[in-house]
Amino acid sequence: MDYSLLIVIGLLLALMIMGSPVIFAIGFAGMAYFLVKPGMAGMLDIYAHKFFTGMDVFIWLSIPLFIIAGEIMTAIGMTDRLVGLSRLLVGRLRGGLAYVNVVGSMMFSGVSGSALADISALGPVEIKMMEKDGYRKDFSAALTVSSSIQGPIIPPSIPLIIFSALTNTSVAALFLAGAVPGMLLGTAQMIVIYFMARRNGFPRNPIAGLNLTVALGIILNAFWAIFMPLIIIGGIIGGIFTATEAAAIAVAYATLVGVLAYRNLTLKALWEILDRAARTSASVYLIVGFATIISWVLANERVPTELAALVRDWHLEPWMLLLLLNLFFLLNGLWIGDSVQLLLFAPLFTPLLASMGVDPVHFGVIMVLNVMIGLMTPPYGLALYLGSSISGVPLGAIVRQSVPFLISNLIVLLAVTYVPEISLTLPKLFGFL
Repeated sequence: MDYSLLIVIGLLLALMIMGSPVIFAIGFAGMAYFLVKPGMAGMLDIYAHKFFTGMDVFIWLSIPLFIIAGEIMTAIGMTDRLVGLSRLLVGRLRGGLAYVNVVGSMMFSGVSGSALADISALGPVEIKMMEKDGYRKDFSAALTVSSSIQGPIIPPSIPLIIFSALTNTSVAALFLAGAVPGMLLGTAQMIVIYFMARRNGFPRNPIAGLNLTVALGIILNAFWAIFMPLIIIGGIIGGIFTATEAAAIAVAYATLVGVLAYRNLTLKALWEILDRAARTSASVYLIVGFATIISWVLANERVPTELAALVRDWHLEPWMLLLLLNLFFLLNGLWIGDSVQLLLFAPLFTPLLASMGVDPVHFGVIMVLNVMIGLMTPPYGLALYLGSSISGVPLGAIVRQSVPFLISNLIVLLAVTYVPEISLTLPKLFGFL
């Protein structure tokens, strides 16, 4: 391996371990290659070219649009309606509000496609309700963090859109492939809750005075929130519009619901939403641009070719490589964010696994599952920090309470990794594979 590549990788690792902002770490490491590689100092125009062309991809437009749609639907009160519907479905069970936490995240995933948006929108409501019902606050925060990682796996999913753009994989196939694994995560978490509820005597939380009229009212109240993912997913799968067009339709739909149906979306609130979305999107786009440079550096140094040769020399079977990659992604998740892992490693490993007979759609779901689990692993797990921030619970207490849910998530990851039909059956049924 060329010494210049070692310097780039070492600098990237060192900066991230020291806590440097991700954008700075990736951008500076990419710049270092041109400064230390002989003959590259006079080719800095490549740095600028790759930076801008990396961001100049049509499907990237869907990211800020989905962020805006999720922000609008949170601002107009969709979250309360989804929590109410979740209480109707599972609140009467022992541990009712714990189940509501998981089911609410399943439903909200069809709105936001983001784990952090899930925590921000549902977390304050769910944690407050659970604490009032007698649950420990650290448990409530840990469950909120764990249930949120379903959001980016159940469609629509921003990480799956990123993977699609990086690997030229069908976004419709990826959306379908993520549906069952995402629901499996929620199911596994509810199994954990079932045993914990029996052991700890968790309370039930049925809706007072529930009858057919009240139930229909709750369902109708949540109708607009439920209908949105049906439009998005149905349109993409049916070939009516692309993922980017679906994101634009989601923004228009959320705006119309807020203005005409709920009548609580003001111009001031909309401006604040656009401001937050612009700031979030800007950071994502900068990471995309700089990560494109790193990907070019790796390709220029023939790293994919060397990796393929290494796999052949070691006589690795696909299942062995998938196991090693799971460990690799999970360890990276201790200190690297989800989008950064996707941007750096999806273009690197997808062709290698495809050459070994692993479907890129299957690998995409595996990789997104890994990086989502990384959101709840210390010390870097962003979901843990956000959960601590909104609940006021120390990070260590949340980590301890989240261990059973982390184990259940890892079991689902292994099942999805070694039973491809879990993720590939739906894409095959709809003719995408």
